[in-house]
Amino acid sequence: MKRPAGLTVIGILMVAVAAALALGCLAFFFIAAMGITEGLSGDAVSNAIIGMAMGGGFSLLILAVVAVGLADGVFKMRRWAWKVSIAWIGAGLGFTVISLFAFRRYVLLPVGPSVFFHLLVAATAGWMLAYLLKPRVKRAFGALSA
Repeated sequence: MKRPAGLTVIGILMVAVAAALALGCLAFFFIAAMGITEGLSGDAVSNAIIGMAMGGGFSLLILAVVAVGLADGVFKMRRWAWKVSIAWIGAGLGFTVISLFAFRRYVLLPVGPSVFFHLLVAATAGWMLAYLLKPRVKRAFGALSA
């Protein structure tokens, strides 16, 4: 069965998310490397910043690898990829809605752009979920999976 065009778009979006996560991972590791090589004072705050940067970097690295694997499964229309995509996108939509309200007191984020981009992400995730739940798309995932 030929891959529907919407699945190609979803796969490309997943690859873009993986690239953004990988860039974030590099930024966290860069911060940790700066902290380690700058001859820190050894106080608890400096060590905590290094630890948080390393933890954040490894977390984003794991998420980037998962996103690449999921994108590959979507491109190849594997049966497991449909189920995991629904869960992955649903969780992302939930976290987006939560973060829309959780960061309102954070004064460095302007309210207007923050709300706009949260709604853009939520709308994109909603479209992806609606598309993946179409019967013909479900059939496409079942037809080629091994």
